[in-house]
Amino acid sequence: MTEPNDPSGDQGDSRLKWDIALRGLAEGEIRQIEACMHSRLYGPRRTLFREGEPSDSLIVVKAGRVRLYLSSAEGDEFTVMMVTAGSLLGLAAAVLGKPRILTAESVGSVDAMVMPVADLVHCMRTIPQFAINLTRLLAILAAENIQRAGPLALDSSRVRLGRILVALAAADPRSNGASTVEGLTHDDLGKLVGATRTWVSLTLADFEKRGLISKYPGRIVILEPGVLAAVD
Repeated sequence: MTEPNDPSGDQGDSRLKWDIALRGLAEGEIRQIEACMHSRLYGPRRTLFREGEPSDSLIVVKAGRVRLYLSSAEGDEFTVMMVTAGSLLGLAAAVLGKPRILTAESVGSVDAMVMPVADLVHCMRTIPQFAINLTRLLAILAAENIQRAGPLALDSSRVRLGRILVALAAADPRSNGASTVEGLTHDDLGKLVGATRTWVSLTLADFEKRGLISKYPGRIVILEPGVLAAVD
């Protein structure tokens, strides 16, 4: 995942995951794969799939952000990561033929491409390079999970929040070149960090007082990304 390690999308390798899956394929092979996929739109806060459900499809995110999380027996949610355009959802479970490992929920509106598992397996059997690319992707994802787990477990909540804000921020022409985090509530950020909404609100107020961010309705402008990523 992008520096620093945190629950955001496209980390570790700046190249989009779906681009890696199609690398080195002939145009006819890409068309064969795309013919097995259908478009699907998800509104905000919609569940794409739930933990424990049968893994019946691979989902490629074309636009938007998706939150992946685990649920406890008590109903608490632990956000594992946020993914963005170009990410693949459900690859490991689909390849292993196991139930869904996580629950996926759209943050805002999400545009996706869906491929049934039966078609995925057929394409892997008939297009060897596609199978090789997906194997490499599984290795990349496993390495990213290991790299992400250590720092997130050891860092304080303040450090995690700062790093998550920096990684989720995107360029915003309204902010004079500064990056902006949009579409996430304080409750969303709390789930990403493992903290309460109140704690997030107080910590963001402190970040703003220190000149690291500016808060506006529905968005947070990152003023000092280097400092924010290491704040404590």
